[in-house]
Amino acid sequence: MDNKKIITLVNGVESAIEVELLCAFEMPDTKYKYVIYTKNEKDKYGNIILYLGKLEISNNKQFLVNIENNTEWEDIKNIIKKMTNYDNIVKGEDNERK
Repeated sequence: MDNKKIITLVNGVESAIEVELLCAFEMPDTKYKYVIYTKNEKDKYGNIILYLGKLEISNNKQFLVNIENNTEWEDIKNIIKKMTNYDNIVKGEDNERK
């Protein structure tokens, strides 16, 4: 059974595209919400390219905006590291925590 969650992103200029939603989370301190998704594109090393956007609501519509604050990026990276470490523990992989 395929458990992929597909969401549609609409750019005001381009047509809508469907992407795979990988994760959505809220930062405890700020209550900002974020989504991680992929278009299933690969980089030159064969790794799947991931995208991350901050969810904002305006006029009852949801928008993804870029994260431009360095402190906010650092906080997000720390959350992603914790999620990755947890996933490795659940899978039984021995991962050194840093």
